[in-house]
Amino acid sequence: MTLSSITRRAAIALGSATVATALMFGSASAQDKYPSRDITFIVPYAPGASGDLLARKYVGLLSKILNVTVVVSNVPGGSGTIGTVEIFGAAPDGYTIGYGHNSPLAIAPHKNAQLPFKNVEDFTAIGGFGHQATTVTVKADAKWQNFAEFFEDAKAKPGELSIAVGGAGNVKDMQLQQLEKAADVDFNIVPFSGGGAEAVVSVMGGITDAVAVNASSVRGQIESGDLRPLAVIAESSEKEIDGFEVVNPQSYPGMKFLPDSSGIVGPKGMPAEIVVVLEKAHFQILEDEDFKNMLISDSYIIEPTGAEAYHQQLLKDYANFGEIYGK
Repeated sequence: MTLSSITRRAAIALGSATVATALMFGSASAQDKYPSRDITFIVPYAPGASGDLLARKYVGLLSKILNVTVVVSNVPGGSGTIGTVEIFGAAPDGYTIGYGHNSPLAIAPHKNAQLPFKNVEDFTAIGGFGHQATTVTVKADAKWQNFAEFFEDAKAKPGELSIAVGGAGNVKDMQLQQLEKAADVDFNIVPFSGGGAEAVVSVMGGITDAVAVNASSVRGQIESGDLRPLAVIAESSEKEIDGFEVVNPQSYPGMKFLPDSSGIVGPKGMPAEIVVVLEKAHFQILEDEDFKNMLISDSYIIEPTGAEAYHQQLLKDYANFGEIYGK
Protein backbone atom coordinates (compact mmCIF):
# COMPACT_ATOMS: atom_id res chain seq x y z
CA MET A 1 0.00 0.00 0.00
CA THR A 2 1.20 3.55 -0.73
CA LEU A 3 0.59 6.89 0.90
CA SER A 4 -1.24 7.98 -2.25
CA SER A 5 -3.61 5.01 -2.19
CA ILE A 6 -4.94 6.03 1.22
CA THR A 7 -6.12 9.32 -0.20
CA ARG A 8 -8.72 7.69 -2.44
CA ARG A 9 -10.87 6.57 0.48
CA ALA A 10 -11.99 10.10 1.20
CA ALA A 11 -13.00 11.04 -2.34
CA ILE A 12 -16.57 9.75 -2.11
CA ALA A 13 -17.29 12.25 0.65
CA LEU A 14 -16.82 15.30 -1.58
CA GLY A 15 -20.27 15.64 -3.12
CA SER A 16 -22.29 14.77 -0.03
CA ALA A 17 -20.27 17.13 2.19
CA THR A 18 -20.89 20.05 -0.13
CA VAL A 19 -24.63 19.38 -0.25
CA ALA A 20 -24.79 19.01 3.51
CA THR A 21 -23.09 22.33 4.07
CA ALA A 22 -25.33 24.09 1.59
CA LEU A 23 -28.38 22.74 3.39
CA MET A 24 -26.94 23.80 6.72
CA PHE A 25 -26.33 27.38 5.64
CA GLY A 26 -29.33 27.66 3.33
CA SER A 27 -29.49 29.51 0.07
CA ALA A 28 -28.37 33.12 -0.07
CA SER A 29 -28.70 35.77 -2.70
CA ALA A 30 -25.34 37.20 -1.62
CA GLN A 31 -23.67 34.36 -3.51
CA ASP A 32 -24.54 36.26 -6.70
CA LYS A 33 -22.64 39.30 -5.41
CA TYR A 34 -19.55 37.66 -3.95
CA PRO A 35 -16.82 38.00 -4.99
CA SER A 36 -16.88 41.29 -6.83
CA ARG A 37 -13.23 42.33 -6.34
CA ASP A 38 -9.77 40.95 -5.69
CA ILE A 39 -9.21 38.57 -2.79
CA THR A 40 -6.06 38.58 -0.64
CA PHE A 41 -4.75 35.13 0.33
CA ILE A 42 -2.30 35.21 3.23
CA VAL A 43 0.41 32.56 3.39
CA PRO A 44 2.12 32.53 6.82
CA TYR A 45 5.33 31.09 5.36
CA ALA A 46 8.16 32.34 3.20
CA PRO A 47 8.05 32.19 -0.61
CA GLY A 48 9.25 28.83 -1.86
CA ALA A 49 8.31 26.91 1.28
CA SER A 50 6.22 23.79 0.72
CA GLY A 51 3.14 25.48 2.20
CA ASP A 52 3.68 28.48 -0.08
CA LEU A 53 3.95 26.35 -3.22
CA LEU A 54 0.79 24.47 -2.31
CA ALA A 55 -1.04 27.71 -1.54
CA ARG A 56 -0.06 29.24 -4.87
CA LYS A 57 -1.40 26.25 -6.76
CA TYR A 58 -4.63 26.52 -4.75
CA VAL A 59 -4.87 30.26 -5.41
CA GLY A 60 -4.44 29.80 -9.15
CA LEU A 61 -7.37 27.40 -9.25
CA LEU A 62 -9.45 29.55 -6.91
CA SER A 63 -8.95 32.57 -9.19
CA LYS A 64 -10.31 30.62 -12.16
CA ILE A 65 -13.30 29.24 -10.26
CA LEU A 66 -14.33 32.59 -8.75
CA ASN A 67 -13.34 34.59 -11.83
CA VAL A 68 -11.48 37.21 -9.80
CA THR A 69 -7.84 37.87 -9.02
CA VAL A 70 -6.63 36.20 -5.83
CA VAL A 71 -3.39 37.80 -4.63
CA VAL A 72 -0.89 35.87 -2.48
CA SER A 73 0.57 37.80 0.44
CA ASN A 74 3.46 36.04 2.18
CA VAL A 75 3.67 36.93 5.89
CA PRO A 76 6.31 34.57 7.33
CA GLY A 77 7.66 34.36 10.86
CA GLY A 78 6.88 32.98 14.27
CA SER A 79 6.45 29.43 12.93
CA GLY A 80 3.38 30.56 11.03
CA THR A 81 1.84 32.65 13.81
CA ILE A 82 2.55 36.11 12.36
CA GLY A 83 0.64 35.48 9.15
CA THR A 84 -2.09 33.64 11.06
CA VAL A 85 -2.52 36.70 13.30
CA GLU A 86 -2.95 38.81 10.16
CA ILE A 87 -5.75 36.51 8.97
CA PHE A 88 -7.29 36.78 12.44
CA GLY A 89 -7.28 40.58 12.30
CA ALA A 90 -8.70 40.98 8.80
CA ALA A 91 -12.21 42.19 8.01
CA PRO A 92 -14.60 39.20 7.89
CA ASP A 93 -15.94 40.11 4.46
CA GLY A 94 -14.48 37.19 2.51
CA TYR A 95 -11.82 39.30 0.82
CA THR A 96 -9.01 38.15 3.09
CA ILE A 97 -8.52 34.44 3.67
CA GLY A 98 -5.44 32.30 4.01
CA TYR A 99 -3.54 29.10 4.48
CA GLY A 100 -4.21 27.50 7.85
CA HIS A 101 -1.99 24.96 9.56
CA ASN A 102 -2.63 23.27 12.87
CA SER A 103 0.80 24.23 14.20
CA PRO A 104 -0.11 27.93 14.64
CA LEU A 105 -3.83 27.20 15.07
CA ALA A 106 -3.74 24.30 17.54
CA ILE A 107 -0.24 24.24 19.08
CA ALA A 108 1.02 27.82 19.28
CA PRO A 109 -1.78 29.09 21.57
CA HIS A 110 -0.70 26.56 24.21
CA LYS A 111 2.85 27.90 24.08
CA ASN A 112 2.17 31.61 23.71
CA ALA A 113 -0.57 33.13 25.83
CA GLN A 114 0.11 36.53 24.22
CA LEU A 115 -1.38 35.48 20.88
CA PRO A 116 -4.64 37.34 20.17
CA PHE A 117 -6.39 34.11 19.24
CA LYS A 118 -6.99 30.93 21.24
CA ASN A 119 -7.95 28.37 18.62
CA VAL A 120 -10.06 27.95 15.50
CA GLU A 121 -13.08 29.37 17.34
CA ASP A 122 -11.48 32.75 16.62
CA PHE A 123 -11.44 32.04 12.87
CA THR A 124 -13.79 30.88 10.15
CA ALA A 125 -12.86 27.43 8.88
CA ILE A 126 -13.45 26.96 5.15
CA GLY A 127 -12.05 23.52 4.38
CA GLY A 128 -9.19 21.09 4.99
CA PHE A 129 -6.82 19.19 2.74
CA GLY A 130 -5.88 16.29 5.01
CA HIS A 131 -2.55 15.68 6.73
CA GLN A 132 1.08 15.00 5.93
CA ALA A 133 2.49 11.72 7.12
CA THR A 134 5.40 11.88 9.58
CA THR A 135 8.31 9.57 8.82
CA VAL A 136 11.34 8.52 10.85
CA THR A 137 14.47 7.94 8.76
CA VAL A 138 18.12 7.06 9.42
CA LYS A 139 21.31 6.92 7.36
CA ALA A 140 21.51 3.95 5.03
CA ASP A 141 24.55 2.57 6.88
CA ALA A 142 22.96 2.91 10.33
CA LYS A 143 22.85 -0.25 12.44
CA TRP A 144 19.06 -0.18 12.84
CA GLN A 145 17.36 -2.16 10.11
CA ASN A 146 13.84 -1.32 11.27
CA PHE A 147 12.00 0.88 13.74
CA ALA A 148 11.61 -1.94 16.26
CA GLU A 149 15.39 -2.15 16.58
CA PHE A 150 15.71 1.62 16.91
CA PHE A 151 12.92 1.69 19.48
CA GLU A 152 14.44 -1.07 21.62
CA ASP A 153 17.85 0.60 21.49
CA ALA A 154 16.27 3.86 22.62
CA LYS A 155 14.60 2.11 25.56
CA ALA A 156 17.92 0.56 26.55
CA LYS A 157 19.74 3.91 26.28
CA PRO A 158 17.35 6.59 27.62
CA GLY A 159 18.00 10.01 26.11
CA GLU A 160 20.90 8.88 23.94
CA LEU A 161 19.36 8.30 20.52
CA SER A 162 18.69 11.63 18.83
CA ILE A 163 15.90 12.45 16.41
CA ALA A 164 15.98 15.75 14.51
CA VAL A 165 12.79 17.74 13.91
CA GLY A 166 12.27 20.93 11.94
CA GLY A 167 11.39 23.21 14.84
CA ALA A 168 10.72 23.13 18.56
CA GLY A 169 7.08 22.47 19.34
CA ASN A 170 6.09 21.63 15.78
CA VAL A 171 3.76 18.72 15.04
CA LYS A 172 6.63 16.24 14.58
CA ASP A 173 8.08 17.25 17.94
CA MET A 174 4.68 16.82 19.62
CA GLN A 175 4.12 13.43 18.00
CA LEU A 176 7.45 12.15 19.29
CA GLN A 177 6.84 13.56 22.77
CA GLN A 178 3.49 11.81 22.89
CA LEU A 179 5.09 8.54 21.77
CA GLU A 180 7.69 8.90 24.52
CA LYS A 181 4.99 9.15 27.18
CA ALA A 182 2.77 6.41 25.77
CA ALA A 183 5.58 3.91 25.17
CA ASP A 184 7.82 4.81 28.14
CA VAL A 185 10.80 5.64 25.95
CA ASP A 186 13.14 8.62 26.07
CA PHE A 187 14.43 10.07 22.79
CA ASN A 188 16.77 13.02 22.49
CA ILE A 189 14.56 15.22 20.30
CA VAL A 190 16.69 17.88 18.58
CA PRO A 191 14.80 20.82 17.00
CA PHE A 192 16.38 22.75 14.13
CA SER A 193 15.18 26.31 13.58
CA GLY A 194 15.93 26.01 9.86
CA GLY A 195 13.04 23.62 9.39
CA GLY A 196 12.83 20.15 7.89
CA ALA A 197 15.62 20.70 5.36
CA GLU A 198 18.13 21.50 8.10
CA ALA A 199 16.90 18.52 10.12
CA VAL A 200 17.54 16.22 7.15
CA VAL A 201 21.05 17.63 6.74
CA SER A 202 21.73 16.79 10.38
CA VAL A 203 21.06 13.09 9.94
CA MET A 204 22.87 13.01 6.60
CA GLY A 205 25.93 14.46 8.34
CA GLY A 206 25.73 12.13 11.31
CA ILE A 207 24.89 14.93 13.74
CA THR A 208 21.70 13.14 14.77
CA ASP A 209 20.77 9.46 14.63
CA ALA A 210 17.42 9.94 12.90
CA VAL A 211 15.08 12.59 11.51
CA ALA A 212 11.30 12.98 11.74
CA VAL A 213 9.90 14.95 8.79
CA ASN A 214 7.35 14.66 6.01
CA ALA A 215 8.04 11.81 3.62
CA SER A 216 8.53 14.26 0.74
CA SER A 217 11.50 15.80 2.59
CA VAL A 218 13.47 12.54 2.50
CA ARG A 219 12.11 10.82 -0.62
CA GLY A 220 15.07 11.86 -2.78
CA GLN A 221 17.64 10.71 -0.22
CA ILE A 222 15.87 7.37 0.17
CA GLU A 223 15.77 6.85 -3.60
CA SER A 224 19.46 7.72 -3.86
CA GLY A 225 20.30 5.18 -1.16
CA ASP A 226 21.60 7.74 1.35
CA LEU A 227 18.80 7.26 3.88
CA ARG A 228 16.78 4.27 5.07
CA PRO A 229 13.08 4.52 5.95
CA LEU A 230 12.16 3.22 9.40
CA ALA A 231 8.67 4.30 10.40
CA VAL A 232 5.64 6.35 9.43
CA ILE A 233 3.23 7.56 12.12
CA ALA A 234 -0.21 6.89 10.69
CA GLU A 235 -3.64 5.61 11.63
CA SER A 236 -3.59 2.61 9.33
CA SER A 237 -4.23 -1.11 9.58
CA GLU A 238 -1.36 -1.69 7.16
CA LYS A 239 1.96 -2.86 8.55
CA GLU A 240 3.98 -0.97 5.95
CA ILE A 241 3.48 2.08 3.73
CA ASP A 242 6.00 3.00 1.02
CA GLY A 243 8.72 0.99 2.79
CA PHE A 244 8.03 2.60 6.17
CA GLU A 245 6.93 0.45 9.10
CA VAL A 246 3.59 1.81 10.37
CA VAL A 247 3.55 3.12 13.92
CA ASN A 248 -0.16 3.30 14.69
CA PRO A 249 -1.04 5.50 17.68
CA GLN A 250 -3.87 3.09 18.47
CA SER A 251 -1.24 0.51 19.39
CA TYR A 252 -0.27 2.51 22.48
CA PRO A 253 -2.75 3.06 25.35
CA GLY A 254 -3.44 6.74 25.83
CA MET A 255 -1.77 7.81 22.60
CA LYS A 256 -3.85 9.90 20.20
CA PHE A 257 -3.19 10.63 16.57
CA LEU A 258 -1.86 14.17 16.15
CA PRO A 259 -2.19 15.04 12.46
CA ASP A 260 0.09 17.49 10.66
CA SER A 261 -2.87 19.06 8.87
CA SER A 262 -3.65 22.15 6.86
CA GLY A 263 -6.49 23.88 5.05
CA ILE A 264 -8.11 27.25 4.45
CA VAL A 265 -9.32 29.71 7.09
CA GLY A 266 -10.60 33.26 7.29
CA PRO A 267 -11.29 35.76 10.06
CA LYS A 268 -14.08 35.04 12.51
CA GLY A 269 -17.56 36.20 11.58
CA MET A 270 -17.55 35.65 7.82
CA PRO A 271 -21.13 35.47 6.47
CA ALA A 272 -22.42 31.95 5.98
CA GLU A 273 -23.33 32.58 2.35
CA ILE A 274 -19.74 33.58 1.57
CA VAL A 275 -18.43 30.48 3.32
CA VAL A 276 -20.70 28.38 1.09
CA VAL A 277 -19.16 29.96 -2.03
CA LEU A 278 -15.59 29.39 -0.82
CA GLU A 279 -16.33 25.88 0.43
CA LYS A 280 -17.82 24.88 -2.90
CA ALA A 281 -14.72 26.20 -4.66
CA HIS A 282 -12.55 24.36 -2.12
CA PHE A 283 -14.12 21.02 -3.00
CA GLN A 284 -13.72 21.75 -6.71
CA ILE A 285 -10.02 22.39 -6.17
CA LEU A 286 -9.66 19.16 -4.20
CA GLU A 287 -11.09 17.33 -7.22
CA ASP A 288 -8.45 18.79 -9.56
CA GLU A 289 -6.03 16.04 -10.56
CA ASP A 290 -2.99 18.32 -10.70
CA PHE A 291 -3.71 19.67 -7.23
CA LYS A 292 -4.26 16.18 -5.84
CA ASN A 293 -0.99 15.03 -7.39
CA MET A 294 0.76 17.99 -5.78
CA LEU A 295 -0.65 17.01 -2.39
CA ILE A 296 0.40 13.40 -2.90
CA SER A 297 3.93 14.42 -3.93
CA ASP A 298 4.09 16.47 -0.74
CA SER A 299 3.22 13.38 1.34
CA TYR A 300 -0.38 14.29 2.03
CA ILE A 301 -2.97 11.73 2.97
CA ILE A 302 -5.86 13.55 1.30
CA GLU A 303 -8.97 13.87 3.45
CA PRO A 304 -11.12 16.64 1.95
CA THR A 305 -13.27 18.38 4.54
CA GLY A 306 -15.71 21.25 4.46
CA ALA A 307 -16.15 24.14 6.85
CA GLU A 308 -17.75 22.36 9.79
CA ALA A 309 -15.63 19.19 9.63
CA TYR A 310 -12.42 21.21 9.38
CA HIS A 311 -13.55 23.39 12.28
CA GLN A 312 -14.18 20.32 14.44
CA GLN A 313 -10.86 18.75 13.45
CA LEU A 314 -8.92 21.82 14.54
CA LEU A 315 -10.80 21.92 17.85
CA LYS A 316 -9.92 18.28 18.41
CA ASP A 317 -6.28 18.98 17.54
CA TYR A 318 -6.21 21.89 20.00
CA ALA A 319 -7.53 19.69 22.79
CA ASN A 320 -5.14 16.83 22.03
CA PHE A 321 -2.06 19.03 21.79
CA GLY A 322 -3.17 20.71 25.01
CA GLU A 323 -2.96 17.38 26.82
CA ILE A 324 0.72 17.18 25.95
CA TYR A 325 1.24 20.63 27.44
CA GLY A 326 -0.70 19.59 30.52
CA LYS A 327 -3.63 21.92 29.84
